[in-house]
Amino acid sequence: MKVFTCVLAVVLSLIPAQYLYAKTKAWPDLGYISDSFFEVGLGSEYGDSPNQNLRKWNTPLKIYVEHQIGDKQLHNQLLNAHIKQLRDITQFDIQRVNNKSDANVFYYFTRQSALSELVETEVGASAVEYLHGAICLANVKTDRSNFITSAHIFIPVDQARMHGKLVACIVEELTQALGLIRDSELVFPSIFNDKTRNALLTGLDEILLRLFSEKRVKAGMSKQELKPVIDALLKQYQRQGLISSAELRVQQGELYEMLGFKRRTAVRPTRTIRQSKPLNALEMLKAANN
Repeated sequence: MKVFTCVLAVVLSLIPAQYLYAKTKAWPDLGYISDSFFEVGLGSEYGDSPNQNLRKWNTPLKIYVEHQIGDKQLHNQLLNAHIKQLRDITQFDIQRVNNKSDANVFYYFTRQSALSELVETEVGASAVEYLHGAICLANVKTDRSNFITSAHIFIPVDQARMHGKLVACIVEELTQALGLIRDSELVFPSIFNDKTRNALLTGLDEILLRLFSEKRVKAGMSKQELKPVIDALLKQYQRQGLISSAELRVQQGELYEMLGFKRRTAVRPTRTIRQSKPLNALEMLKAANN
């Protein structure tokens, strides 16, 4: 079995506002989206990897969550909301399970002081070297066919809160564990770009995830094999209006609602008010990122 290790870090540096503005204007361009897909979908996050093929799951994702630190209700609400949005976008079978033995995704809310030992125990000593400078991280393993077989996600909550990155960590790590492995400063606006403050999925991210989830986009495909497929799909999305409406559509996610971000307009009928309401949005923001 071939093992592919990916350690993902969230950093705090920023890039100039002029560059951000230019990239904001650029992202709906089909060529830009295509380039972005290959930036985050191929290669490895750390080290030199000879594998330049796409990696995907071919089994349902069964997520076991372990809480080693307080605020369990808050963390569950944030994670569950993100799982729901990923499921809505990709139509992947993503579920939480109660027993660790039933899982293939192992999600830990922990503390910084326990992180090194936990990573070494769950993943192996070789992954510990990538902890320096990381706020949160994930590790995925694949087989010889480029199917992802398991993932481990580590959120040191005290460290993430200290940097105001708890929500960003929850969103980024599980999203990338689906198979869009890499971060890139060339992809903006996006959670895949660690040099921006995006904490929630963007319209570009929604399109990248939509492309990734297509049945024609298969594990093991190279860039040469993927290019005509991605280009055809993007032209189809453009005709269907999916690209122009992506920003509005992604704002329908429950995390946007929970965290108090006002939607600019509705793209589907208003949902029935749920009987069980989440924590107050202002309280959640304060608890998550302070």
